[in-house]
Amino acid sequence: MLCKNCGKELPIAGKFCPFCGATVEQTGINDETAVFTSLPDELNGPIDLSAFDAVMKEGHPSAGAEEDGVTTGDPLAATDPRIPAAEPRPPVRRTSSAPEPPRTTYFSQPDPDDELYRKPSKGKKAAVIAVVVILIAALIGGGVWFFLSRQPDETLTLAEQYLNRGDFDKALEYYLAAQAEASDPSALDPTIQLLEDFQTAQDYVDNEQYTEAVAALKQLQNRVTDPSSALYEAIEELLAEAQAAQSDSEFAADFQRAQEYLANSQYDQCAAMLDTLDADDTLTDDQKSQVADLREELTKAQEAAQRQEENQQQQAEQKQDFSSRMEELEQRDLQIASAATVEDELALTAGSFESWDALLMDMYDYLSTILNADQYAAEEASFEQWVNERDSGAENAASAVEDETEAQLASYSFRQSYTKARCYRLLDMM
Repeated sequence: MLCKNCGKELPIAGKFCPFCGATVEQTGINDETAVFTSLPDELNGPIDLSAFDAVMKEGHPSAGAEEDGVTTGDPLAATDPRIPAAEPRPPVRRTSSAPEPPRTTYFSQPDPDDELYRKPSKGKKAAVIAVVVILIAALIGGGVWFFLSRQPDETLTLAEQYLNRGDFDKALEYYLAAQAEASDPSALDPTIQLLEDFQTAQDYVDNEQYTEAVAALKQLQNRVTDPSSALYEAIEELLAEAQAAQSDSEFAADFQRAQEYLANSQYDQCAAMLDTLDADDTLTDDQKSQVADLREELTKAQEAAQRQEENQQQQAEQKQDFSSRMEELEQRDLQIASAATVEDELALTAGSFESWDALLMDMYDYLSTILNADQYAAEEASFEQWVNERDSGAENAASAVEDETEAQLASYSFRQSYTKARCYRLLDMM
């Protein structure tokens, strides 16, 4: 661009021509140069550069000399790369005694009479304050209205988040809060009812009311339309837990009933209950093991009962056999009363005693097989005492008679009657 005053090419943008000092008119001034558009009046117009040239010549004796065809005193030397950098000059002392103006980006002070910088009056100030207060109040009111209008939506959002997360207690709490603030509360009734019914099913499970819990959870499964939702998955898990607990409870009741049957020797009823438990394919391995152990106990009890029944049958038969032998001996003893002589009576009485004594020994041998060790030991001690009493009684009976034959008859008669009584006592023990 050319200077309009001297016609020289302007190498850089600026407000003044570096050759003649004339003001340069520029277009398209940006924001950075806009601050210089308003200048004091004393800076407008051409600037006298004679003082500047004198200072340049005093500080640089070679100013104006040419080096390789380039003038170093040229004001454009600072921007020409062909000119070497000048040595630093000593600071220039100001000869003017006038104080320096304050440093500022503005070259002119504001005019107090200018309306732009005039201090507002008190009335205008109060009006401005009132407007500001009204604006602030409007902003606060609008914020409160926005918050209140958005709060139900935020509560509902939190409720849905808790529902998706599986925290159904919190979800129900926020759904109830959102319903209380919603414009259409009935829209949330289905979801709230589902959550409340799920809580009821949980209470059934906690209270071991498994039948009610299973029924409630199956109804909930049919009412939840999204199988991939957290609520549907929770219903399935709780239903499986309730069914397992119900199965455990039913198993425990049936197993206890089978044990009672076994304890009361109701073997057929116990076996039938165990068959029912074996047919249940939902039993766990531990439950199956319990059923197997109880069935083994049942088998042993049945075998013992069978042996006992057989023993009882044998005892009954043996008792009948002893009873028959005793009846035969009683029939023989009838002959003693019809004996013709004392000798015949003695012979019959002695034979009867030996028969009853042999029967007594057989009965003791049999008792040793059916009595336990303690019972038989007690009976054996009693038998020894009884023998002593019998023999002592027989001697006393013989000593009371002077005739030898009569004495023998009295001794055998005592032994025979005493042994017969013992046989009947043992028969009652069988």
